[in-house]
Amino acid sequence: MNNMSKKIILALIPCICALMLGIVSGVDEFPFPDCNDYINLSYSLSNNFSFCHASIPPAWRTPGYPLSIMLFSWMDGYSFLAANLLFMFGIGFFTISIAEKWNVKPLWLISLLLTFSPGLITLVSVPLSEIAFTFFLIAAVYAIIIDRNNISGICLSFATLCRPIGMFIFLLFLGWLIRKKKKLVIVLLFVVLANLLPACWTARNYLKYDHSVYTTLGGYNLLYYKVGSYLSWKTGTPLPEIKKQLNASLQNIDNPFERSRLAGQLGRKLLLKNFLGFCLWSPRNLVYFFMPDINPLLERMKIISGNRGTYDILRRKGSWAAFNYYFCGNYFAMAIALVYTFFYIIISVLMLLGIGNFWQKKKYVEILVFICLAFYFMILPLGNLDWRFRMPIVPLSFIFVTAGWDFVRNR
Repeated sequence: MNNMSKKIILALIPCICALMLGIVSGVDEFPFPDCNDYINLSYSLSNNFSFCHASIPPAWRTPGYPLSIMLFSWMDGYSFLAANLLFMFGIGFFTISIAEKWNVKPLWLISLLLTFSPGLITLVSVPLSEIAFTFFLIAAVYAIIIDRNNISGICLSFATLCRPIGMFIFLLFLGWLIRKKKKLVIVLLFVVLANLLPACWTARNYLKYDHSVYTTLGGYNLLYYKVGSYLSWKTGTPLPEIKKQLNASLQNIDNPFERSRLAGQLGRKLLLKNFLGFCLWSPRNLVYFFMPDINPLLERMKIISGNRGTYDILRRKGSWAAFNYYFCGNYFAMAIALVYTFFYIIISVLMLLGIGNFWQKKKYVEILVFICLAFYFMILPLGNLDWRFRMPIVPLSFIFVTAGWDFVRNR
C-alpha cells in the first residue's frame, strides 16, 4: 500500500463513524437551533437561487455553507450529510498530511482521535457550518506550509464565507508570509485572495440592501453575548432577562440593518463603560472554550434532551449546578460524561507533552501556528464561548497529542 492510499483510508475512518451517527440519529431532527437556518437557505438556493427566507433576517447568514449543501440538493434530506462527509474526509486527509510534514507519527492515531472526537463527529451529522469552516482552515494551513500561498488565500476566503469569525484570520497567515520574507507582490496577492469572497458578499449586500455589511449578526453578538454575558454574571440576572433589557431600546426599529448597527453601537458603548470589569471577567469565560465536547453527542443520540439555559446557570452558579440541571437525574448520561471527561484530561495532558516535545526539537514555528490559531478562537468570541469555537483547532491539536503519545511511548 502506497502512502497516498494509506492517507485516504485513514481519512475515511472518521467519515464512516460520522455517517453511522447521522443515519442512526436521523437527518431531519436536530438538537441545535441554528440548523434550520442553513437547511432553509440551501432549499431556497436550490429551488430559485435566492439567498432569502422568510424566517431569516437579510444578510443574517453568510452563503458559504448553504451553497455547499445546495451542491448536493439532488440527495434531498441527505444533502448536508453528503457535504459534511466530504469536508470531514478533507479534514482528516489534510491533518494527516500536516502531521507527515511535521514528522509526527503514528498517523493512524490521528485518524483514531478524529473518529473518537464527539464534537467533530456530531457536527458532521448536523447542518452546521463548523465542519466546512474547519476544512477550509486546515486546507489553508497545509497550503501555506507547502508554500502554495495563493491556494491558502482562496481557502481562507471560502472559510470566511462559511463563518464570519474567519474575517481577521488572514492576518495570522500574513505574519507567516512576512516572516518568510516573501515578495511584496506575493503578500498582496494573498491578502486580495483571502478577502475576495467576503468583499464580494459585502458588495452584494450593498447593491441589494444599500448597506455595506458582511453580516447583520455582528451587532447582536456584541450586545447580547459579550456585554450581555458579562452583565448577567455581574448582576446575577439570567441571560434571557438581560437580553430583554438590552433589547428594549431596539424594539421599535424594523430595519434589520439599522437594528444591527444600533445594537453594535450600544454594545461598544456598554463595553467601554465596563471595560475593566469585562477584562477581569474574561478569564472566567475562557473556561467554556475548554469544556469537554461529549454533551452534543449525547444530545444528538437523544440520550439527553439538552436543557436550554444550562450555559446561563454555568455562568452564574458554577459547574455543579449546571451539571445537575443539564443531566436532570440521568445517571447513565452522567457516567458517560464523567468517563469521557477523564479521557479528555488524558488527551489534554498528551497535547501539552506534544508541545513540549516540539519545543525540545526546536519546532517553534509549528507551535506558534497552533498557539496563534488557538488564541484567535479563544479571544474573538469572548462572551459566547463554548465547545463549538474549539472545533477548528481540534484536528491540529491531535497532531500534538500524537507527538505526546510518541514521546511517552519512547520513554
